[in-house]
Amino acid sequence: MPVEVAGIPLAHLTSIVTSERARLARHPVPGMSGDLVQTLGRPSVEVQLRGMFYGPSAPDDLRRFREAYLAVTPVDFVVQAVDDSDPTQTLAFSQVLIRELEVVQRADQPDEFDFTCRLLEYVEPPAPAPADLFGALDEDLLGEAAGFVDDAQNALAQVSQLADLLANVPGFGDPTQRLPSLLDSFTSVASGGAGALAGVRDLFGPEG
Repeated sequence: MPVEVAGIPLAHLTSIVTSERARLARHPVPGMSGDLVQTLGRPSVEVQLRGMFYGPSAPDDLRRFREAYLAVTPVDFVVQAVDDSDPTQTLAFSQVLIRELEVVQRADQPDEFDFTCRLLEYVEPPAPAPADLFGALDEDLLGEAAGFVDDAQNALAQVSQLADLLANVPGFGDPTQRLPSLLDSFTSVASGGAGALAGVRDLFGPEG
């Protein structure tokens, strides 16, 4: 079964194990038989490969594979299914992260390396949201804000005009300076009124 990881053919595989799960949240409900289960998607698929690097190119192939593992970056994962019994034929992803690598070398076989690696399905992260602070604001709200600013500017202009008018009003002087003359006029009028009242009293005679 031809398998390639990071462009490296893995021709001597002895086993392939895939692990798929569903992410579920279980909520116990009093009086209910069983739990209320909420589906929350699924974790990434995990693939475990066991095999060996064999032959004169084994040291170089192992070096390249270890470099791909240490880089901790997504690598291509290519599987060509041979028949329906292949457990990887239904995998719907083409990039993985090498999350773990184990290597065993025998002293009497310098060109043979047994390995076990675990691959994790790589999912492209979503694009970042645009950093437009006003993109989500409603256009009507922006229009109302602009109208409010215009009204405030018009009010300030009218206040400025009123201040100019008040500054140009001629002064009337101190009104308290005319109070003595007004009191003199009132005294003369009041004294004349008292004489007229005395004449009326004499006309009707003294009080009985």
